[in-house]
Amino acid sequence: MSPKTKERKVRDYISPSDLSFLWDKCHKCFWLKYNKGISQPGFMPLVGPTATFQERIYQGLPTEQLDTKLPKGIVTSWGAGVESTPIVINGKATKWRIKGKYDLVITFSDGTLGIIDCKVTTSEMGEDKVDLYWPQLEAYAYALENPLEGEGTKVSESGLLMWRVIGAAGDESAGYTFTTDKEYLSAGRRAEEFQNRVSQVIEMLEGSEPESGSDCGYCKYVIKRQTFNDEVLEIVCDINVMEPMKKDPKIRRTK
Repeated sequence: MSPKTKERKVRDYISPSDLSFLWDKCHKCFWLKYNKGISQPGFMPLVGPTATFQERIYQGLPTEQLDTKLPKGIVTSWGAGVESTPIVINGKATKWRIKGKYDLVITFSDGTLGIIDCKVTTSEMGEDKVDLYWPQLEAYAYALENPLEGEGTKVSESGLLMWRVIGAAGDESAGYTFTTDKEYLSAGRRAEEFQNRVSQVIEMLEGSEPESGSDCGYCKYVIKRQTFNDEVLEIVCDINVMEPMKKDPKIRRTK
């Protein structure tokens, strides 16, 4: 009696972070994750814990503690899950929704919201970070404005709260700490660009399996490993053919 295989639940939601990292890197890996349940191995074990540390520091604080250029407001929510209604493309609702967990939400004095993503880095905190992360921020904003349950609230701002590690301090008795610089990078709102991005993503997901991304290290690894396995298999096959020939010269190898 063959063992029962666990039936995989068909995925019907898109993770905000995949719209930044996975989409830009490899459409094939994106497609495999959402259609076949095959995900790339995780490689950033400190992302979750460091974001949680940042969330704890800014809970309930006024916006000037984040950045003096932000409008008046208070951090009113942190580390909470959000899920959107089905995404509408060309006037038609799809099966796909946005689902994820944001870092910080600000309620501004005018009643609108700000979505803030916390990041720790060792590189420069420039506008290239906004270019990378804006789709993730816009996905959270979309879900807050179009929640699966309850009333939506307008999101007027999104941005990155960056900590750049610049050193370390401490000793055995006092313990050790990292020292950081802080920078807030505003991403504003890019709702129209997000609609274009998510439309492309859904079109890809509902189509046939795409080609690998040219810079996808995972796909390159899989191809190299498969090539190696094929070469080993060919050697093994040759050995299996040659051994009988050594024992009996009357046997002739043919191809």
